[in-house]
Amino acid sequence: MKGLIVSDTHGFTHELSTVKQRYAGQLDFMIHCGDSELQPDRPEMDGFVAVEGNCDYMGAYPNECTKRFGALNFFVAHGHLLGARQSPARLCYRGLEEKANVVCYGHTHFAGCFQEEGMIVINPGSLRLPRNYQEGTYVIFEYDEEKQQAQVAYYNFAGQSVDMFSKTFTLNLNE
Repeated sequence: MKGLIVSDTHGFTHELSTVKQRYAGQLDFMIHCGDSELQPDRPEMDGFVAVEGNCDYMGAYPNECTKRFGALNFFVAHGHLLGARQSPARLCYRGLEEKANVVCYGHTHFAGCFQEEGMIVINPGSLRLPRNYQEGTYVIFEYDEEKQQAQVAYYNFAGQSVDMFSKTFTLNLNE
């Protein structure tokens, strides 16, 4: 299973379309963690499971959602309503409440991922205004159910790997 995870694109239509086209026909899902600043009917947002960020049109997207892709349950929130700038703790608690295997969020513009309470927590960073890397980033998430391994691979807009953020995790769904 393979998916694209982006956040905080802040109106970047060309860049969002370019990244989508790069992986056309290769993805099982696409997630936008908010602050797209685009209406849901825009072609750039077609196919994305998206949530509302603090810079989005009020009511255009849900504040959070839980969605199953393959064997994994994903909890998606922008993070501004859950204190993501201060700590990821409330995001993790919501993920546990939603029985998530993967938590995706944005808001901070800081790329990074970690594992907590058996969940993988991913912030893809910002495609437009990154804060801990010189170029915008996004994530390609791949899960091998047989090996029970998840690869969180970060890329810059040009499609070059950003290894400093990329990680592989074990996700044992039988526990």
